[in-house]
Amino acid sequence: MKIGNSEAAPPYPFYRCAGPNCGQLKNASDRWWLMWTSIAEFKQPVLYLSSWDDDLAQLEGTLHVCGELCAQKLQSQFMGNIRESQLRRIAEGS
Repeated sequence: MKIGNSEAAPPYPFYRCAGPNCGQLKNASDRWWLMWTSIAEFKQPVLYLSSWDDDLAQLEGTLHVCGELCAQKLQSQFMGNIRESQLRRIAEGS
């Protein structure tokens, strides 16, 4: 939305579910979840899950998740990627 010569921020950000093959848009009343990964604290890949928080939702790298099924799919992908990476390192070390 443009007002005069400046850009006005939308009244609220749009969030789309990051779940595989989902893409559902968040409504104001939806009870969504947030997920993100980090390696900093434990020097190992870690997956975090949090109830919805508007401030966390805006952080770079945060995945917006519409519910349990999409959260489980993302967790499964995360675990598969970690296992594949570990097996690749073992194979390269042999």
